[in-house]
Amino acid sequence: MDARMNRKGFVAMTGAAGLAAFLAACGGSSSDSGDGGAASSTEAAKAVAFDPATEPDAPLEVFTWAGYDESPVPDGAPWMWEQYASGSYGSKSPLKFTFLDDDTQALAKVASGYSPDIIHPCGGYILKWKEAGLIQPLDTSLLPDWEGVPESLKAPGLIDGAYYHLPFDVGFTSIAYDADAVDFSEVGGVETWKVLLDDRYKGKISLFRGPDEVIEYAALANRGAKDPTILTSEEIAAAKETAMQMKENVRSYWTSQTDTVNDFINGNLLMTTVWPDGYWKIKSHPKMKDRNIKYMQPVEGRLTWICGMVLSAASKQPGRAMTAMAAANTPAAGAALTDNFQYASGQKAGVQELIQDKALITAFGLDDATLWEPPKAWPQVAVQPYKEYIDAGTEVINA
Repeated sequence: MDARMNRKGFVAMTGAAGLAAFLAACGGSSSDSGDGGAASSTEAAKAVAFDPATEPDAPLEVFTWAGYDESPVPDGAPWMWEQYASGSYGSKSPLKFTFLDDDTQALAKVASGYSPDIIHPCGGYILKWKEAGLIQPLDTSLLPDWEGVPESLKAPGLIDGAYYHLPFDVGFTSIAYDADAVDFSEVGGVETWKVLLDDRYKGKISLFRGPDEVIEYAALANRGAKDPTILTSEEIAAAKETAMQMKENVRSYWTSQTDTVNDFINGNLLMTTVWPDGYWKIKSHPKMKDRNIKYMQPVEGRLTWICGMVLSAASKQPGRAMTAMAAANTPAAGAALTDNFQYASGQKAGVQELIQDKALITAFGLDDATLWEPPKAWPQVAVQPYKEYIDAGTEVINA
């Protein structure tokens, strides 16, 4: 089983001055939040009410990123589900885990008939799940720590006056690279996404297999520090052409972050897009102790994301599913997320004092709010036009 493949993380609201500004920037666009964007948590919570005590005793299926299951640390996250496992329903409705590859694959699989209870998508896709009729509103009264999640992180999941998304993990997508072997002399002398076009590193690059992100990397290289999630048809076509040129240097498009981390550590790569935990694993590995491993701050900006849990419209145990989700929304789980995976937690209240490794704040610039705001970071929203992004990126990957 893959160790820590899931998507995301800075560090759970660790008290850095000005981080509220970043969180506000992460709130979805109007197309993400729907007509109910001004609804309060209390109003949204009234939309539905579930009673877990009346639901059948049967396993709950969780469709999530690998590493977020109950396996022992470091391959899993038992701390994420401890409260549920030891509670009233843990033995009656044990958790069963299936792992997704990326957001588009997950959406397609559920749309084709797969029916888990809990799904773990990211903010840019929640509206698509809602429009497809695949998810239902959350009963926030079953989330004791719900008010500890900032409204700015809840925003992408607030649709038509109800909440559909429980934010759990937040973070960057950027390039980890070996600064002893990679330089930017051929691409302007600064850290930039354009380095993916430098044929000196042909066969030494790996990229995440997300069709929208493949286009976003190329759009940043083409357009500079501009939002890569909103492109014209002409800009998507240009980004596709650039992505095809990047592909000439790409060794692989990965779905398992563990695989690309191992590829890097074993000397097969000099650059790979990773989330913060992937960078940390590479940098901290004994084989890398004499290497200068850096996490790129491209001049065009990094990508950021907000991921979390949604409730399947097909679930026959929505109340018990909410109870399981509540376990992941506690301050203890939020702090463990940071300490184990170097991600930020969607939960804010009471997390800071529970985080053990304070060095992570410095390592990921968590005391500098500007690193999390445009133009240094671009929050993930629903890409527009969606189908053109996905079609273009898929064609690049499969070419």
